Amino acid sequence: MTKATRKPPEEKLLLAARRLFCQAGIHATGISRILEEAGVARASLYTHYGSKENLLKAVLDIEANMWFRWFDQDLPHLKCSPQERILALFDLLGQWFEKEDFFGCIFVNAVAEHEKDSNWVRDMAGTYRDQIIEKLRALVVESGATDPDIVTQKLGLIIEGAIITAMVTQSSQAAYIARLAAGDILRCVEYALSLAKTSSLPADSDPASSAKARAATGESA
Repeated sequence: MTKATRKPPEEKLLLAARRLFCQAGIHATGISRILEEAGVARASLYTHYGSKENLLKAVLDIEANMWFRWFDQDLPHLKCSPQERILALFDLLGQWFEKEDFFGCIFVNAVAEHEKDSNWVRDMAGTYRDQIIEKLRALVVESGATDPDIVTQKLGLIIEGAIITAMVTQSSQAAYIARLAAGDILRCVEYALSLAKTSSLPADSDPASSAKARAATGESA
């Protein structure tokens, strides 16, 4: 009979810290609570991380790496259009929401618990969020959106709303609804592109065509 693989102390600490930081809050979670949840000795924490602050940094790294893996590995391997890869992102969200260890987004929790002038926590979470949004924007650019910044912002808000909704409702249904909303936006992008292609003049030099394209995607002049 195969024995279950035992997790190393550093991994136990990470999993316990992430769960508690999301469930109980970062400030409300003390080192003793993390050690009890992880079932490891205090020496393990200081050996592998040195402090609760460094443990939080490691938790933020793990969350960011999940998103980077989605954008850099999982989505590029799909043999489909940029629009379909964007929609596939919501499928990944749904899979994440269904996991037992989904307790919301540690970035949101970290920013919400720290004041605006707080040091590294908000900066680190903000930097990671910016990097993730930039990767999303790259997909939007590939889709041919005439105003990728606006479209990216819309999709970003849908994603963040889905994460918070899934956290509150404890249901993956939010990912499905978010996917439908994203599909509506992408269809508007496709419609704007079709208007530009059928125009006798380039979209930028044809005021009527440009106006219709902007109206379809909700973009500004």
